[in-house]
Amino acid sequence: MSEEIPGPVSESPPIDGSIMRPAFQVCSMQEDHLISNENQIFVWIESNVPQGSLKQSHLWLPELCPEAESVEWFSFRADRWNEFSRRYRSKLSNMEKLCEELRCLAHQSLLTLIYRRGTPACNIAMIIEKHLVQLECQHRWEAGLMIGGYTTPVKSEIEALGGLWFNNHKTWMMPDEKSWRSIINLLPGDF
Repeated sequence: MSEEIPGPVSESPPIDGSIMRPAFQVCSMQEDHLISNENQIFVWIESNVPQGSLKQSHLWLPELCPEAESVEWFSFRADRWNEFSRRYRSKLSNMEKLCEELRCLAHQSLLTLIYRRGTPACNIAMIIEKHLVQLECQHRWEAGLMIGGYTTPVKSEIEALGGLWFNNHKTWMMPDEKSWRSIINLLPGDF
């Protein structure tokens, strides 16, 4: 049975003492490689969780899982990965409320999506992770927090301030106006 996802977005501590930025951290991890941390929220991304594996502190969202027929067709075959990913992303796009709640959880602490089946490069959790990053980038895009152009000299600063690469628009998305201004001030010439 799935659980209610907890509340509000929090902010991380300042990076340099002056910039407050919302954290956004999400990762995928295979069940066998879990390392527990107080600052993590664990979410099982499997339709069936092995008995004893679901800890009280873990969330389980079976409604987020792809249909059994789809997973059976896919069978974790590399030649079917792209089509399976496309179909599953389409399903995720129709689950706006739940995905938005997960995106907000990734602001509270590290959101770890747990999977059992598949490989690190080919698993259901990875598709959800990419979808959540896409949602976060879209949220930042709508807020106008983008950095484009020649950013190679300041890439490490962008990443340190929580910038995410938005592949759809080939631009960096900053978490807030202060971090956006910090990067703009580092860039040479007119921006």
